[in-house]
Amino acid sequence: MYRDLPPMTWLRAFDASARHGSFTQAAEELGLTPSAVSYQVRGLEAQLGHKLFHRDHKLLSLTRLGHAYLPIVAKAFADIDATTWNLFGNGVQQEVTLRCLTSLNLLWLMPLLEDYKTRYPDSRLRVLSSSWSELSQGEAIDIDIRYGDGSWRDGAVVPLMQNKVIAVAAPGLLGSAPYPDLHRLPLIEMTGVVDTWRHFFARHNPEAAIPEPAYKVDQSLIALELADRGLGVALVADVFARPYLDRGTLLRASPVELSTQHGHHLVLPSDRNSHRPEVRTLVSWLQSQARNSAELVRAAIASSPADS
Repeated sequence: MYRDLPPMTWLRAFDASARHGSFTQAAEELGLTPSAVSYQVRGLEAQLGHKLFHRDHKLLSLTRLGHAYLPIVAKAFADIDATTWNLFGNGVQQEVTLRCLTSLNLLWLMPLLEDYKTRYPDSRLRVLSSSWSELSQGEAIDIDIRYGDGSWRDGAVVPLMQNKVIAVAAPGLLGSAPYPDLHRLPLIEMTGVVDTWRHFFARHNPEAAIPEPAYKVDQSLIALELADRGLGVALVADVFARPYLDRGTLLRASPVELSTQHGHHLVLPSDRNSHRPEVRTLVSWLQSQARNSAELVRAAIASSPADS
């Protein structure tokens, strides 16, 4: 019925070795010796008639055919795992680990989690925070929310939000004019992002010199808190500014807005089972909340007193 299907143990050895890039680490996962894993992979290569790995001392890297074969094998195991759980699981929700950028976590995700728990009362969610500069290592993450251009290669990438970047400041700093001359106000710069004050002033006033920022920070939450205290004008994603705009503690400082070159994405790591029902449910809920947030953000910006 199945023509020349390799033994399941050989395929598991290939999958684990490819994910870890090491027979030794694959052996630890499978409860085997490194030599046993190596033997099984060689058996698979012999049956297929092609090399799947380049071997350089103890380092492994996939060949062209290995790269093509791995997603098929990984998906097959994921489908078997998900189907087995759906048919024979004990009905208890498995824990899902979500890692979220700190500012997005506090300013967007946390206020929404009550809705998630109401909709899915049996869910078990583990939420971690990270900074934009951290790498995806050391934790078993089911869903990783990252900010960038979506070019990561360690998992499936699903776009989540593409926001506008706006300038906001405390009412006391802005004064009575509808929009002040930002060149005369202290600026708060976000480091590590591509949508900067330089790009903003290129649209706002391209002929004027760009003032040196008074503060440089690495988190949108910090920039917003500084602005909330009247210490400068923050240039942040509109989704982060929305809670402050809703409260009226910050106002639009300029009608100019930037279309972000980067966005927030869901990354589903290839070494985790993204087909689990709990993971699929959370992904769908996050996407739905992102769509709702986009509409609410537009409404909050449109009703900002500085725009009235």
